[in-house]
Parts: sequence; C-alpha cells; structure tokens
Amino acid sequence: MKAKVAVLFTRPETVVDDIGRLMELAGFKKFLPQHISTILKINISWHHYFPACSTT
Repeated sequence: MKAKVAVLFTRPETVVDDIGRLMELAGFKKFLPQHISTILKINISWHHYFPACSTT
C-alpha cells in the first residue's frame, strides 16, 4: 500500500474544519474503525526542546 498525503492551506478561523477536510481527503475512514474513538495528539516535542524527549 502506498502512503497518501493531503495538503491544504488553512487559516486560524478554519483550522478545525480544515483538519476534518484533510482527514476526508486522506481517506481515513478506510483505515480507522468508526466504532473505536480516535484521538489526534500534538507532538509538542517538535516545537519545543525537552531533554530526553526530543532525541532519536
């Protein structure tokens, strides 16, 4: 299976709706069971340095 990437320009006023649109464009329903809750988590270590968290 090939990876699928969706890209969309967004604005602060529309970012929540845009995330939903991106998920639809990426075909998320094909891969995430609808009967199980899914949480999107921001990886804050990408934006801030945390010792022992920001290393690979």
